[in-house]
Amino acid sequence: METVTLDLTQLKYFLRVAELRSFSKAADALHVAQPAITRQIRLLEEELGVPLFHRHSRGSEPTEAGRLLEVRAAALLRMADQTRIDVISRAQVPTGTVRIGFPPSVGNLLIGSTVARYRAHYPDVLVSLAEGYNQVLQEWMLSDRLDVAVMTEFHSHPLLESRLLFEEGLWLLGPAGGEQRSYAIADLRQLPLIQTSHHNSLRMLLEKAAAAHGFALNIVIQAEALDVIKQLVRRGVGYHVTPYSVVGGDADGGSFSGGPVQALSISRHLVWRTDRPRTVAISEMNRMLIEQLQIAASARGALIRLAPDLQGA
Repeated sequence: METVTLDLTQLKYFLRVAELRSFSKAADALHVAQPAITRQIRLLEEELGVPLFHRHSRGSEPTEAGRLLEVRAAALLRMADQTRIDVISRAQVPTGTVRIGFPPSVGNLLIGSTVARYRAHYPDVLVSLAEGYNQVLQEWMLSDRLDVAVMTEFHSHPLLESRLLFEEGLWLLGPAGGEQRSYAIADLRQLPLIQTSHHNSLRMLLEKAAAAHGFALNIVIQAEALDVIKQLVRRGVGYHVTPYSVVGGDADGGSFSGGPVQALSISRHLVWRTDRPRTVAISEMNRMLIEQLQIAASARGALIRLAPDLQGA
């Protein structure tokens, strides 16, 4: 099988043309003569043996092969750049970029404190934060928009590796003035609930638990925005089941009623790509996330149960 050699300069030119859909615009953006870009793209097409663009009067559109190369080339160039940074700074402090994704509940629990500490130690690293639910986080990981993510109830994927971080108890949030007590799963039977969509991992967990007890959840409103959900609960429209870290401060402050839901918890996992190098900057971020998690777990007792390998570490 013939070996294909990919030139990083050619990939850089290719990506800019694919982004701008124009050879002339790419030449202007790169401050390179258009014939030079055209020649390099032609050489790249000859090397790969496939056309990468459909040329037409309105510009240049990537072919199917071009769209695949666009995704892979972006990852290759980013890896090359980060490798250069890591080699140069191996004996120094981390530099470069760390892109981390997380669900809203983990943002409240962990991300703010971790990133503040990280920035204090490594001011030369650009930290990019992205909040989303599981399905979106996985899509971002697979499209190389994130380096690492904290995900809920993670299921295996051939391109992703994971490490269990902790199990977190769930909380029933109700309007102020109601009962403050523990709830059984069966207590959810008659309650009007405000929950996220069917694709959300927590929603699926609740539906499975309800079905095991012989009833279906009474979902009266589907919403993704936590602030809106809290407003609706506060107005007495319904109840919301969520990880305690999302609403612990509100519940403790008397803004809502509610309490823990017995025998229900969710798992949180640290997830990264199997085919990407773990840079110094990413490794340090992962280390600090775990240290901040251990601090948070010690403050919340049984509501956050660390993975066995993190206990007492």
